[in-house]
Amino acid sequence: MKLIITILFSIQFMSAGEVLPIEIPLKGEAAERNLEMSGLAWYGDNLILMPQYVNKEAPGFYFLKKDQINNWLESDRVDALIPEKIDLIFPNFEDGIGGFQGFEAVCFSGNNAYMVMESKDDDIMHSFLVSGKMDFKQKRLTINSKKLETIKLPVNIKNMGYESILKYKYRIMILFEANGANVNADPNAELYTTSLKHKASISFPNVEYRITDVTDVDSRGRFWALNYFWPGEKKRLLPAEDTILDGFEEGLTHQQYDHVERLVEFKINSKEIVRTSTAPIQLVMEEKSRNWEGLARLDKKGFLMIVDEHPRTILAFVPNK
Repeated sequence: MKLIITILFSIQFMSAGEVLPIEIPLKGEAAERNLEMSGLAWYGDNLILMPQYVNKEAPGFYFLKKDQINNWLESDRVDALIPEKIDLIFPNFEDGIGGFQGFEAVCFSGNNAYMVMESKDDDIMHSFLVSGKMDFKQKRLTINSKKLETIKLPVNIKNMGYESILKYKYRIMILFEANGANVNADPNAELYTTSLKHKASISFPNVEYRITDVTDVDSRGRFWALNYFWPGEKKRLLPAEDTILDGFEEGLTHQQYDHVERLVEFKINSKEIVRTSTAPIQLVMEEKSRNWEGLARLDKKGFLMIVDEHPRTILAFVPNK
């Protein structure tokens, strides 16, 4: 009965132009709010949960098996899932990077991991690119201590940096968080080699508010991005006219509240990234905004998303419309 009610409730909100996120309850260390979950990515059939601030005494990332997630979705959806831990071996970045603020994004190519980190030193934001090797049998991820690539930021805005990373063909692509017309007039996506050398910049469209994570790229060169707005950042982001919903109906809760929680699809062309004609996926929102920080596809079923600490750690499934 509970499952039937949930499905009917979801359909009701889908018809109103929004999709209801279905929370997947978590237990264990990965559910601790102070870790501030910051990224999701697939390593094979394992969903990697990356915290911004790792446990200092026993640093690690976490994972759930795809079968666990699918079985939960096909069950009565009552029991909490307990992510397992992957030990993280990495240099003491806090000693080497002034104002180190942890991990922001992660992606994988085979056993290779690529991560974006962030810092704020003397009110200046910095982003860094690092790589590592996964030994999944040993449940261990080792970050290369000999290579730390500093990423030039297009603009200095408090708490804004490069927050999205994906593997595209034989390159690594990163996206800046703030791409609105009034703060970042000509945004770009930056391409790096797998040895972390900058190779090219390609045009990215102006998108108001923040982009906090992206999915992987499909066979057509398409990916989805998390597009989020907390009104408390209005003075930082100086939003221009929001055109994402041009030609589409604004969802009921998006009409009701000032914050924004949605997914937007993009396509990578040879020299530019463009928005597709696919309708944005607007989430059914609550009165208190949820700071969605991680995004991953779940095959063709929909998406998995995660919130950092605002208001708490939340892992959710968002079905396709």
